[in-house]
Amino acid sequence: MLTVLIRTFIIYISLILVMRLMGKRQLGELEISDLVTTFLISEIASLPITDIAIPLSHALIPIIVLLALEVGISAALSHFPKLKFLFSARPSTLIKDGNICKKALKDSRLSFDELFSQLRQQGFDDIAQIKYAILEQNGNITVIQRDRFKPISADTLNISVKECGLFHIVIEHGCMNSHGLNAT
Repeated sequence: MLTVLIRTFIIYISLILVMRLMGKRQLGELEISDLVTTFLISEIASLPITDIAIPLSHALIPIIVLLALEVGISAALSHFPKLKFLFSARPSTLIKDGNICKKALKDSRLSFDELFSQLRQQGFDDIAQIKYAILEQNGNITVIQRDRFKPISADTLNISVKECGLFHIVIEHGCMNSHGLNAT
């Protein structure tokens, strides 16, 4: 039992390090390659935890190889953007000038109900207010509102406003928070 506990701890720490090295992009925006990598890592990591006859190296080496592939592919794609279509989908315009692009909706395998649900969640109840709705590579829908429906802001009224900055935690649980102090 102690062996399983130690092996679990080692795999857990290794996975945390690998995920941190892959960067926030992989954690917040799962594309197809990211999802495949996540599934593979979870499957590889679980084997030596549940079966102590499998050496830890049989999990750690493939996890490191997957890390190297993810980082390498990301670096290659930043230098050769034309290869990006091999690893991820292209954005797709679902609504243009208040009109639904039925072909793009069909190609994306989204129903009207799913689209309208996403629009309602973003606060849109009338597609006439929408200039563009774009299905992004990570599955999110970005909505660009028509200018005449955008909320009034200080900028549109040509009013200058004093910026107030960000709030930072300076004292946390009775102790000085150095990160918050350095951020101010």
